[in-house]
Amino acid sequence: MSGIINTILSILLAAAISGGASAMAEVEPQEAADAFFRDLASGNDQVAMAYMDNRYINFLENVKGTDEEMDRLEDAVFRNFSFEITDSAAKNDVAVVKVTVRNCDFSGVMEDYKKESYEYVTGNLYSDDVVSKEKLNKKCIDIYLDQVEKTAEGDANYEAEIFLPMEEDGYGGWRILLSDDIMKEVLGKLEIPTHE
Repeated sequence: MSGIINTILSILLAAAISGGASAMAEVEPQEAADAFFRDLASGNDQVAMAYMDNRYINFLENVKGTDEEMDRLEDAVFRNFSFEITDSAAKNDVAVVKVTVRNCDFSGVMEDYKKESYEYVTGNLYSDDVVSKEKLNKKCIDIYLDQVEKTAEGDANYEAEIFLPMEEDGYGGWRILLSDDIMKEVLGKLEIPTHE
């Protein structure tokens, strides 16, 4: 008889513990959005891995440069970044979170980069640095980073209201459906170099 009671108590205890754990794992959409932005700005690798299919996240993590250059880029684009969650709505397994983001206006970086890189190439046409693809690539990264850092020295003069669509991840949390357009707004209209 005591064996049956012990078995029943064990089952009830296991159910109570697993029920409590799943209740603790429930996350509100606002909390998921807050964690995403904080982790993104701090360079958390888990966020990068989860959203690597996003062109901007991929660029921030895989720019063809040294670790120091990647750190310079992340530091510059998030130096003046801030956000405020202003509203949210959820129904069943989907949600949307309204967020105001502030950053420097990086929209002029690409134009400045193209001008500076053109001047560098035309001014060094007979240099080995222009002939060597490796040296030229390094110089172009330096020029791009210089333009981003110059912009980051200013104030956060760009503000955008974005809507983050989300879906339940099946584990008591939420996954952001992160588009390139959303990340471009987060990064102050920053354009990234392409091979086109």
